[in-house]
Amino acid sequence: MGIAFALFCFLCINAAMGPFSTSQYCGTNCHEMDTAYQSWQASSHGGNPRGVRTDCVDCHLPPKDKYFTHLFAKAQTGAKDMWLHHFGGEYDADAVREKVVEHFEDEMCLHCHVDLLTRPDSDMAADIHKEAVTPADPAEALKCIECHEGIAHEG
Repeated sequence: MGIAFALFCFLCINAAMGPFSTSQYCGTNCHEMDTAYQSWQASSHGGNPRGVRTDCVDCHLPPKDKYFTHLFAKAQTGAKDMWLHHFGGEYDADAVREKVVEHFEDEMCLHCHVDLLTRPDSDMAADIHKEAVTPADPAEALKCIECHEGIAHEG
């Protein structure tokens, strides 16, 4: 009986998460997200000639293959965003953007761009990325977002 209930809960959680995990949901249900959603749609992450699309949750939450980490982060982030949306006062897009840039981790990029140093577009791109990621002085290492801040959203 307990296993059946756990399976039922698991299926319900997954069914409920589906609609709330789309980029359209993220971008159209919060008035604060209009600009971010529109700039994402126009970016290479929102769509490109190869038909590849990266959704909001792919960059802003832990990978889905880390199920419980992803689920916890989604719940925590969703609750925080809802609270701020309804009770947080005036929305300051620039302050939010600065906070996201400051805390954005390379792992979010490298989850998809794992072959960054082995399959670059050119030798020059390989050299630049290698120097940025593994410089002679580790204190000079750059985060992906420092060079590619506008890759998914306009500034």
